[in-house]
Amino acid sequence: MPSVTPRGEGEGGKGWRKRVLIAIAVVLLVGGLTVACLYAFTDVLNPFNPLFGTGSRFDDIASRSVKEPGASGDRLGVFAGYGQSNSDCCGSGPNPEVEHVDKIFNFFAGAHETTFEYKEPMLGAFCAGSCPYLKIGNELIDAGLYDEVVFSTSGMPGASLSKINGDDPAFPYFAFLVESYKGMLSKYGKVDGILFHQGESDNGMSAAYEASFDSFLENLAGEGIVVGGGAGGGKIYASRTTRCGHLEIDSALSAVQLALADKDGVEEGPNTDTVSVDFEYRYDSCHFSQLGWDEVADLWLEKLT
Repeated sequence: MPSVTPRGEGEGGKGWRKRVLIAIAVVLLVGGLTVACLYAFTDVLNPFNPLFGTGSRFDDIASRSVKEPGASGDRLGVFAGYGQSNSDCCGSGPNPEVEHVDKIFNFFAGAHETTFEYKEPMLGAFCAGSCPYLKIGNELIDAGLYDEVVFSTSGMPGASLSKINGDDPAFPYFAFLVESYKGMLSKYGKVDGILFHQGESDNGMSAAYEASFDSFLENLAGEGIVVGGGAGGGKIYASRTTRCGHLEIDSALSAVQLALADKDGVEEGPNTDTVSVDFEYRYDSCHFSQLGWDEVADLWLEKLT
C-alpha cells in the first residue's frame, strides 16, 4: 500500500508551523522591546512602581514602626533626597540589610512629620524597589561622620527639571520636597543637605538647564529655604547624571551640572555617569542594581566627607 502522510505532517504542515513560530517570535520580540523602551527611557512601565499613573507615593505607615534617632546635633545626619528615578526607590531590590541599618531612619512628611524605621521602599517614595539611601547612610556612619542618619525621599521618576523645580504648581513634587525639608528642619533643627540627583530627562537640553536650576533655588527661597544660608539650612549637592538606557552621556549637560557648584549654597555632587550601564550595575541600563548602589554610595561619601 502507498504510504499516507498524516495531515499536517507533510512539507505544507511543517511550513505552516514554522510560519506560526516565526510570527509568535516576532510578536514577543516587538512587544518586549516596546516595554523595555517605555520602561528604561520614560519610567512609564516601571515594574517596581505599582503606583505609576496614580500620582501617589508609598504611604503604608501601618507596615512600619515609628522610631526616633537618639543622636542629635552634629552626630545626627539629616538629608532630603530629590530628583528623578535614581533619587527615588526605583532600583532592583530591596537592598540587603547593612551593618548600620538600625541607625538609619525614614522621615515621612505625609504622616504628620513622623520618623520611622528604615525599610524599602521608603515611605514617600514613588517607586517600590530599592533606594540609594540605605547604603549612603551606612557609608556615612561607617566613616564616622555621623552616629545616625535620617533621610526623606521626594523624587519623581522621569521628571525633567522644569517639572520639579517649583515653576509649575500642576506638578506637586516640589511641594512635597518643601514639606519634607521644613518638617525635618522643625524636628531636628537642621537639614544637612539636599541630595539632588536629576538630569537624565534633560539629556540633550543643556541650554535651558542652568536657568531651570536657578528657578529651583529661587522657588526654595520663596518658601523660606535658603540653602547654605544658616539657621540649619544645608546645601544642595548637585549630581552629574545624564545617561539612561539608550541615552549616552551628555557632556554639555554634565558640564552645566558641574558648574552649578559655583552658585551660593550649592556643592558638587557625585558623577554617577561613571557607573557602568552593564547589567550587573544597572539592571535595565538606567536604574541601579545592588552593585550599582554600592558605587553610588561610595561616590556620595566622597562628596559628603
